Amino acid sequence: MSGPSTQRGTDLPSLLRGLDPHLRDGAYVFASVPAGTVLDVAPVATMAEDEGTTVVLAEADAQRLGLAAEYRCAWITLRVHSSLAAVGMLARVSAALARRGISVNPVAGFHHDHLFVPHDRAADAMAALDALRRAGPGSRRTTVGEYEIDDDPTRVDREVVWRYLSTEAYWGRWRDRRMVEAQLDEAFLLLGAYHRGSGEMVGFARGTGDGLSFGYLADVFVLDSARGAGLGKALVAAVVEQDPRIRWVLFTADAHGLYRRYGFTDPDATAMVRPSSVPAPGVSPGAGVRGAVSGP
Repeated sequence: MSGPSTQRGTDLPSLLRGLDPHLRDGAYVFASVPAGTVLDVAPVATMAEDEGTTVVLAEADAQRLGLAAEYRCAWITLRVHSSLAAVGMLARVSAALARRGISVNPVAGFHHDHLFVPHDRAADAMAALDALRRAGPGSRRTTVGEYEIDDDPTRVDREVVWRYLSTEAYWGRWRDRRMVEAQLDEAFLLLGAYHRGSGEMVGFARGTGDGLSFGYLADVFVLDSARGAGLGKALVAAVVEQDPRIRWVLFTADAHGLYRRYGFTDPDATAMVRPSSVPAPGVSPGAGVRGAVSGP
């Protein structure tokens, strides 16, 4: 175990890259006991409050002691050695979890920060933290009038993505929420278009592949409320500017002209595509669906 002399960091980029989240075994709960109560088990965390002492302990211990407990949770330790004076790390962590609809109760320890999240969302929380670690503290932002394009994956509003793909897109409507979430988690590029004033996400693009030499561009859309602002063009430009070594591929039913402006061409004789053996249900681009740019 590291002692008080262990170097604990304050540099936000280093802290985010080194988050190293560890999911501990078991389920935990929060309870309140009268001040001065001595339990026959050591809680994993305590906090003295005017109304009593809050304790966090294993669910089995709380049940054995007959405590009225709340918030069945998982315990995640961020194993990066963060200073108590560090600024911004927990704010970024909380924001990344909030964008996935995951509540969190953080507790600061001398050496590490600890997160208590809903037990049934533990895997989602770990995925969000891994995405935050990979993204780092910075992102590329491009201003487009009253909007901006940002490649920070933790900023993507997944509710907006799911709502559009499940109700408005002419492609890929066979996917359920779990499938879409998996695709988002596995993407090497997630771009969002945001209103600079409200922060509302109004456009999106996803890049999957190896991230080095091959990329598949999918699920590109702009909401009707932001159409006409050049965001479709800005999203595609941001994609192709990521790395000139990447050969991008896409499928679209109605936006060939847009993509040709950014170097997309008809495939040559070396390209082959193996269609899915199971036709996927969907709607045609002429069925009243607006705002679409590219399919899955």
